[in-house]
Amino acid sequence: MKIREQITDFVKLTAVEKHSFFQTLLEFDQLIFPNASVENLYHYVHNPLLSSVYVVQYFLGDQLIGQNIIPVLKLPQNGRPIFVVTSRAGILEQYRHRNLTLKTAIRVVLRHRLRYPAIPLWFVTTLMQPKIYSLFASHSQFFYPRKGQEMPESHQAVLELMTPYKTWTEERGMGIYVAPTLMPKVTAEQLIRLRRRQDDHYLFFIQNVPDYYEGRGLMCICKLDFKTIFETALNVLFGKTVH
Repeated sequence: MKIREQITDFVKLTAVEKHSFFQTLLEFDQLIFPNASVENLYHYVHNPLLSSVYVVQYFLGDQLIGQNIIPVLKLPQNGRPIFVVTSRAGILEQYRHRNLTLKTAIRVVLRHRLRYPAIPLWFVTTLMQPKIYSLFASHSQFFYPRKGQEMPESHQAVLELMTPYKTWTEERGMGIYVAPTLMPKVTAEQLIRLRRRQDDHYLFFIQNVPDYYEGRGLMCICKLDFKTIFETALNVLFGKTVH
């Protein structure tokens, strides 16, 4: 059976619709992040600085098997606006091998980029699993921080702009920021499988965040210009990886 996608902009819903839809988001979110509070998710989608909150839901028949919440913050930087995209995604374990969230996220950000071509668009996320970091870093050479490459000053400035939105951050090197992040539900067997897969990106992550299993993550950034979006889309489409 084919997996069906449904995309909703939470910001555009009425107050009544938001209340009902939030309960649906919360119910699934707690399957993936059982230790996250209701308040945490509420503030994630109700921030007054948000211009949009794209919610991608994945259905197999009538069953919800995954969701990706993609808020878009509109922030001032040096007197001009920028957009900063984050992501809170979760897929039921038996469907995680399909890279569903990455493929759809590319289409969502491309649509947003076309709608607002004059405003810079950035992706900032805090990753707590080496496998997920490797997934992003291996599909775009412009995903930072990364092994053997110095982070551009423009990227560093946006990361520093985002650190006040974290409850706590620690700078562990040039462009290396570690912050608390949500711990997904994970079994001991899954942790073992994560440690078996090792590549350059995986080892870079482990070197900088050896305490990731305590709920700490690596703050990462990518400028979502057309060049980067198309490069990433083609790499995903053809299964190509970069180092």
